[in-house]
Amino acid sequence: MTSPSAHDSTTFWRLDHPQASPALIDAASGHATSYGELRTLADASADDLAATPPRALGFVLATNDTPTVARYLAALRRGHVVALLDARLAPALLARLLDAYRPDWVSGPTGGAPPSGYSPTASSAGDDLFVRSEPTGGALHPDLALLLSTSGTTGSPKMVRLASTAVAANAASIARYLDLTDLERPITTLPLHYSYGLSVLNSHLAAGACVVLTGESVARRELWAAVDRHGVTSISGVPYTYQMLARLRFDAMALPSLRTLTQAGGRLDPALVRQFGESAAARGRRFFVMYGQTEAVARMSYVPPEALLDHVGSVGIAIPGGALDIDEATSELSYRGPNVMLGYGESLADLAAGDELAGVLRTGDLARRDADGFVWLSGRTKRFVKLFGLRVSLDEVEQLAEEVSPSPVACVGEDDALVVAVEDPGHEAAIVESIATTFGIHRSALRAAAIGPLDRLTTGKLDYGRIRERVGL
Repeated sequence: MTSPSAHDSTTFWRLDHPQASPALIDAASGHATSYGELRTLADASADDLAATPPRALGFVLATNDTPTVARYLAALRRGHVVALLDARLAPALLARLLDAYRPDWVSGPTGGAPPSGYSPTASSAGDDLFVRSEPTGGALHPDLALLLSTSGTTGSPKMVRLASTAVAANAASIARYLDLTDLERPITTLPLHYSYGLSVLNSHLAAGACVVLTGESVARRELWAAVDRHGVTSISGVPYTYQMLARLRFDAMALPSLRTLTQAGGRLDPALVRQFGESAAARGRRFFVMYGQTEAVARMSYVPPEALLDHVGSVGIAIPGGALDIDEATSELSYRGPNVMLGYGESLADLAAGDELAGVLRTGDLARRDADGFVWLSGRTKRFVKLFGLRVSLDEVEQLAEEVSPSPVACVGEDDALVVAVEDPGHEAAIVESIATTFGIHRSALRAAAIGPLDRLTTGKLDYGRIRERVGL
């Protein structure tokens, strides 16, 4: 067993681990790719781009498979800039992004038609590869390596610009606080185009571990069969993942190889934090509750498992190499660290810009720190509405509604109108009564509506925009 520090984990894309050690396993086929084979495949994938500029911009339409990993690593190893996008992005939305950024190449699952202005070329990775017919000549900042979207499947051109040093630093930090070794075998329960899902890949490659690749949901038997078959040691999920696990009676599953659970991507109901924390402790497992934003690659804080049950609801302490600061005047939380983004981009012209944040990210979250030094979030700076002159936090209302409703809820609103969307009917009146009593809000401004399954982005986060439409706001 070797720890991340035994190798050069600060640049995980070097794949600097024993050649024969397994790096990837395709869950469906069982095919394993060693670190030596992955290096060869990534370099061959980079050679496919010989017709593009020496430092090119590429779009990878990502799925949880070996070709996506190879193409991503190829870009990092050769100093290209790569944007990871959802392979299921609607054609019209992809066209919008192609028009805004004009990448030199595009890769994705086989069977796709060439985008307008692109020609197919030979691929060593087993995906489809298309090269732009006429180079755009756009300038790319020398520190820029990765573009990630924060908007799920909306196709917004707004992207997070990340330096190679930021991506590497975050992977190394995560590998450190999770104490990852080359014996780990995580499974991809999150998409690779999502910063949290990508960080699982990055941090485990830093440790020389083997990542089991699948696109299956935790609700599918095939995923649990893969967990048993391949000796999976860790599972990662957003709050919705853990809601599903609770419904699936996860605690009753044997899963002898499983050692670690991690959660990020939003606030998990404290009752579920306690449930999974107690279950993990009883079975000798570790449950990490974490907090992060794509603007810091993935993760900024975590709750050590041994402290979790005494700090249920907290987002914990800063990751190694980072720091959390709270503005005394506004209570806004800021994060400082080497993994902070360079800034945002909305077009090719923006990719020439340098570091606009100097390592400091204003998170937009309101927070406090307790006597133990643990940070607690209390809402978003912009998730507020005015109800008859009273400033109300939608996040606080949502948390209260979660205590009343047995099914998932989402709180949306505008001035003088607040709506709680709930999946299952039966508790609407109780929700309205609880909110009115707790916050002193006149009932004429409140409404609860059972709308069935709540809309979610591909990351599992609530799609508040779509939910607003469905409840008539």
